[in-house]
Amino acid sequence: MEQKVKALFSAAAEGRAQAERLAEQYRTAGWQIHLHHTEDLEESRRWAEERLMTHLLYFHDEEQVTLVSFADEMGGYSVEIKVSDLILPDREK
Repeated sequence: MEQKVKALFSAAAEGRAQAERLAEQYRTAGWQIHLHHTEDLEESRRWAEERLMTHLLYFHDEEQVTLVSFADEMGGYSVEIKVSDLILPDREK
């Protein structure tokens, strides 16, 4: 059974505008995206886990992102990425 992506986009003040822009792009493409802004990554992680999100993207600033996956059968993982590493949805569809 395939699990549907349900992602939380959260951000520190410096990453808020970027998180909001990208959340809108993903929503337009039909993804289930929630926004929750907080200065604390661990608070965002708890918030996402309590709401059974599959992923958390925490925007530290306009380019630095912590990606947390809760969907992995081994218990999840966390990785530091850049916004440029994200594959954005095709807006023409």
